[in-house]
Amino acid sequence: MSQKTVIFNVGGTVFEITKNLFNAYPNSTLYKLVNQSSSSSSFSSRFTSNKSNKSNKSIQTIYLEHNPLAFSVILDYVRYKRLCVPKNVAREIVELQLREFGLGDNIKLSTPDNFENVDGLPSYEQCLNGFSTSLKDAAVSAAFRRIDTLISDVILPYLKRHAKRGHQQITFYLTPNNVTSKNITTELEHINDPHEWITLPTDSSSVSVEKDDNLENDLPDLKLLLQKSDTLDQLRDLIINKSGVKNCTVSKVEVSCRSENEFGLLSSKSWDIVQIFVSIV
Repeated sequence: MSQKTVIFNVGGTVFEITKNLFNAYPNSTLYKLVNQSSSSSSFSSRFTSNKSNKSNKSIQTIYLEHNPLAFSVILDYVRYKRLCVPKNVAREIVELQLREFGLGDNIKLSTPDNFENVDGLPSYEQCLNGFSTSLKDAAVSAAFRRIDTLISDVILPYLKRHAKRGHQQITFYLTPNNVTSKNITTELEHINDPHEWITLPTDSSSVSVEKDDNLENDLPDLKLLLQKSDTLDQLRDLIINKSGVKNCTVSKVEVSCRSENEFGLLSSKSWDIVQIFVSIV
């Protein structure tokens, strides 16, 4: 015998789930919504319910004026008893919904450790702290060999190319593959001057540069450049020493990008990128 289902229409996104999903939370607003009579008026206008006919069966539809991405996180929390928040969902919105639906009593909210970032990885600093001294030295040495490859095989050839064109300065933007010149909405300082986009991996993602594909495993992880406090200064010094340019400034820049999520809705997200401004002469 098939289980009875209920439909949630959340901000135009439809979720059909079994009615007994919320049985473990009898005091929650969602349990009361699912089990209330369609004629009940005990809830605010943000929660409305009626009956629809699907395949000759009467199915309750509940309309919620809420963020559907955050609501999908709430449903997974009810299913798996774990709070896993993807990067494209604001934790603050998830927290608000947990409170509003009466599901947050057993969770200590507003603490990053209580929100599992399903896309996140430990930082280099965290990983290195677990190594012995010899392994830590080897890991740092390998990381800087990758940075050296980035300078020698990518940045220096670009510098020579632009110098031959008579350009006196050039800006490099080191970005994850989610950030492109087409979807960025932030007005960058040197975007109208000669510049180059270099896409680096954030973990195991692909590398996009106008070079041989064999470079892919030899370039540094973007997280290394961003998360180690002194790495950007060392990158600057290496570029100056290897190229002999007049001046080089390396900085972390926060940018916003517009993207389409899995529900076809446009959203904006912030990323950290590395900006390298070089005065050639």
